[in-house]
Amino acid sequence: MGFSQRRLAGDIVTASYISLLESGQRSPTLDLVLHLSEVLQMPLEELTGRDRSSAASTEPGGLDLVIARSAARGAAELGDHARAAELLAAAYTTAVERGTTALQLDLGLALQEELRSAGRQPDRLALLERLADQEWAKTDPHLRVVLFTELATAQRDTGRLADARKSAYTALGDIGPAKLTGAFEHVRLLGILISVLCELNDLGQVELLLKEMLSLAEGHRPPVRGRAHWVSSIAYSQLGMATAARHHLDLARAQLTTPDTPVRDWLRFMRSAGNVLLDDGDPGAALPWLQAAEQVGPMVNAPDETTRIVALRARYELAVGAAAQVVEVYPRLSEGSAPLTGPDLVRANLIQAEALADLGRTEEAQALLRRTAALCDELTAYELAVRVWKRIDTLRS
Repeated sequence: MGFSQRRLAGDIVTASYISLLESGQRSPTLDLVLHLSEVLQMPLEELTGRDRSSAASTEPGGLDLVIARSAARGAAELGDHARAAELLAAAYTTAVERGTTALQLDLGLALQEELRSAGRQPDRLALLERLADQEWAKTDPHLRVVLFTELATAQRDTGRLADARKSAYTALGDIGPAKLTGAFEHVRLLGILISVLCELNDLGQVELLLKEMLSLAEGHRPPVRGRAHWVSSIAYSQLGMATAARHHLDLARAQLTTPDTPVRDWLRFMRSAGNVLLDDGDPGAALPWLQAAEQVGPMVNAPDETTRIVALRARYELAVGAAAQVVEVYPRLSEGSAPLTGPDLVRANLIQAEALADLGRTEEAQALLRRTAALCDELTAYELAVRVWKRIDTLRS
């Protein structure tokens, strides 16, 4: 048809990735398939080689669902993720009733993203578990990579860390069969696995995984490289390698400071930067990131992010010796409209316990730490639980 690889790639992937697709060394993502269908003016069935009569592409009366999908996208662009989720949930239910597999998948994946943005993590997890359990999702390695990657993030975000680790390794095992080795999906999955291992304090393989992720990311566009450096900054901080953490933080900032970075992602990066710098014992450097997050937070309709910003503020106040301020804001973290859960709650509890100890309220601090150790056990974060018990012993002596 006379299309160059650069034109086919558009803003979705690189020209070299198109070359790998043409040689059969990569499989296209759903977004790329839709993009190529539009550029080539070719029906999806013809482009993917699937017959309309197949179970995966028969979509009777699907136009109304496509319209609902478009309306949801518009609501999301306006920041109304609750409305977007409502529209997609209704469309997804209809697709399930009609038995339209392709639309179930497309709408389900779109819905889980809006549920995440709306802070409805338990609902997102339940949806992804249903999708991953479908028969048509069990035989296609590419689908398994997509679904188990998202499932790992949902399990991580709801505190099911052992399950998240298992799902991430399941997805990783399908990377080769799906012909996604070195692709964006591979880089992202390694980042998710690294984050889960860090949450579990299971750090034995983290350095090797970091090197692999960073090596693969070098062949990608700046947003992918930026996110790889972002994950690296957090992981190296967890490993106690402050110089490496700050180095990757600087690289991530350089790659992500573009108009293409979504505001919510930039907000999350600002929080991460503040935490990395506090890990390094530098509250002065962390303060501008905290203040910027507090300014940007109201622009993002995300109560869970607002609570995490308050948690960062509490951590900063503890670092500068203002323990009374920590105790004052703690109820907003544990009992507010969007209370912290899972690993986020563990971290907040540790901050509150240190503040109570600094104020001489050691019995309250010990009681909170005991509850936190029990929470660590629920999360299967056993190494972290041991650290919490050691701190309790210190307060007793």
